Amino acid sequence: MRSDLERFFNPKSIAIIGASKDLVTISGQPLSHLVNHGYSGKLYPVNPRYPDILGHKCYASLADVPETPELALILINASRVADMLEQCGKKGVPYVIIFSSGFSEMGGEGVALQQRLGAIAEKYNIGVIGPNCQGLMNVAGKCYAGFGSVFFSDYPAGRVSMVSQSGGFGFSVLSLASLDGGLAFRQMVTTGNEIGVSTLDFIDYFIRDPHTDIIAGYLEGAKDARRITEIGLKAMAAGKPILMWKVGNTDEGQKAAASHTANLGGAMALYQAAFKQTGIIQVEDIQDVVDYGRMFRCGKLPKGNRIAMITVSGGAGILMTDECVSRGMQLAKLAPETVAKLKEFVPSFGSLGNPVDVTAAIFNDLALINRTLQAIVDDPGVDCIALINASLQGEIATKIAHEIVAIAKTTDKPIAAAWSARDVMAKEAYAMLDAERIPHYKSPVRCGRAFAALSGYAEAKRRIEAQRNERPLVLQKTQSKEILNNRVADVAEYEAKKALAEYGIAVTQEELAATREHALAIAKRIGYPVAIKVQSPDISHKTEAKAVKLGLSSDAELAAAYDEVLANAKAYNAKAHIDGVLVQEMLRGGTEAILGIANDPLFGPAVMFGLGGIFAEIMKDVSFRLAPVTLSMAREMIAEIKGYPLLTGARGRAHADIDALADAIVKLSALAIDLKDHVAELDINPLFVMERGKGVKAADALIRPKVKAGN
Repeated sequence: MRSDLERFFNPKSIAIIGASKDLVTISGQPLSHLVNHGYSGKLYPVNPRYPDILGHKCYASLADVPETPELALILINASRVADMLEQCGKKGVPYVIIFSSGFSEMGGEGVALQQRLGAIAEKYNIGVIGPNCQGLMNVAGKCYAGFGSVFFSDYPAGRVSMVSQSGGFGFSVLSLASLDGGLAFRQMVTTGNEIGVSTLDFIDYFIRDPHTDIIAGYLEGAKDARRITEIGLKAMAAGKPILMWKVGNTDEGQKAAASHTANLGGAMALYQAAFKQTGIIQVEDIQDVVDYGRMFRCGKLPKGNRIAMITVSGGAGILMTDECVSRGMQLAKLAPETVAKLKEFVPSFGSLGNPVDVTAAIFNDLALINRTLQAIVDDPGVDCIALINASLQGEIATKIAHEIVAIAKTTDKPIAAAWSARDVMAKEAYAMLDAERIPHYKSPVRCGRAFAALSGYAEAKRRIEAQRNERPLVLQKTQSKEILNNRVADVAEYEAKKALAEYGIAVTQEELAATREHALAIAKRIGYPVAIKVQSPDISHKTEAKAVKLGLSSDAELAAAYDEVLANAKAYNAKAHIDGVLVQEMLRGGTEAILGIANDPLFGPAVMFGLGGIFAEIMKDVSFRLAPVTLSMAREMIAEIKGYPLLTGARGRAHADIDALADAIVKLSALAIDLKDHVAELDINPLFVMERGKGVKAADALIRPKVKAGN
């Protein structure tokens, strides 16, 4: 796959195949936009119908073009695209944008047509963008190679680069951000069905591009999704935040994505895990990109998540507090020395807490903002500062902006403002803030969300740097591979737990009985009470089949239960192969948890953790990480679920053995990596987490093998 994308964004020559003299059509617009926006390279329209278009000689075929263009735009019917791509390959064209639709997004013959394009691209090493896309825009290089209403406008050049699988939406982001949001873009590209150069390939290039500071992306699905962690970590190391839409998250949304770009991705939980592991910031709206982008442009990262607020409106301070705290920030506790300073000049009817309310007294004493802001900046317990200036405007706004700028120049702590005055009423004040890259927002909620994004990114950066030298556990075992090799049917509990034990995960004491008498003998060795469970690769849900009995405390109870569970299993599935009846110890106390592995075809193995019962099944209170999972990552997984207080002594409960739980997650991750060619899914449900110092034990488990082609 080609990686010289600098050449793609800055081509010295472009062939427009299928160019039209009707300049408002899709095939007519690209040449028109390139000419009108001042593209300085050579243009070669290709269409045998015309001698020239817009003063440029029109060639009857690509073969007639006097040089090899660095980029070709294909604007012809889908049925003719493959032959034209072949001609591009023979001509040596390095990059081709296929605008045409009618491929895999349509199903049927379109799938075969797209596969043919992929084969041609691979044969000639062509970097193909599309098909079914809207082109590219390099604002700084004046290369507007696409179609649509946004291409009719000029845009200021900035340092934000974006890739989008949706052409219309992606270019609308550029337009709104640049013209209405004050966030200028450098380059924008749409990828459509992605038979060649992918979203992640472009993000990788943006990371290397010295003129890009902020990266944005719109993603419906990634066929190379496993690379997200690699790309995310690379961007973090480069100090370039990635703002990412991931859409198609509901069943209905996935169906829409399939018909849109034929690019279904893995489960949303795994995308979120990849984003969380690498500090990629998930966005939900165009306004998020504008607001977060302006916050990141300040070039300062907070050293912690403690925010202080200075307000002239108590209500606005409450709004911002709610937004910041709900997104993981803390209100800074002001030092006694800071409070003492504030007491000297903040009016008695104001507030010395956080938020600090200086009230409308600011109209009588403009120095109030300077003195208050300086006191807050000097507080070592404050990491970032928000000023809520309500609708201050005119001369007073300009003077306050001057004070803010003066102090911002002296500190590495991020400062931003929620300032609701109309642009025309505080034009000079806003210009002063913009010149110093001090972000300002029309609402306290938007300001709070942007601060939370900045704080979350900074926290991720610190976490990733701390984990850099942490090595994941690596285990290589043979017995489990032998059990799973060429296995097609599910691996029932007894054998599944043997695999867990081989990787160091504690399991219940148990044995498999072939007869009632054998079961009684096992129970005597283990000691009552015991549980019994029918073992069959054909019965995955033993409880549903009534093939489980718990809390058996005597020989008589066990004998009766043995016959009953076997009869129930046969009634549930008469053709089920019965391996035997598992007799196991009954665990007392502890908190039920669930651990699992999902070996996703796009992401590879991922590890899941949650509390048992309704927490996982009904409330979906679970966390995921892509393997390998280190010890610190395992602790993050545990701490981020909503039910975490149940493990830390809430409501008088015993404190659970979180160290042992984290250790089990790390060992399960090592198993997931070692058995990635053998395991499709694995569930430990329940895993009993005992009180501190007493470990964990897997009480039940199931493995669904990864079935190889031909089995």
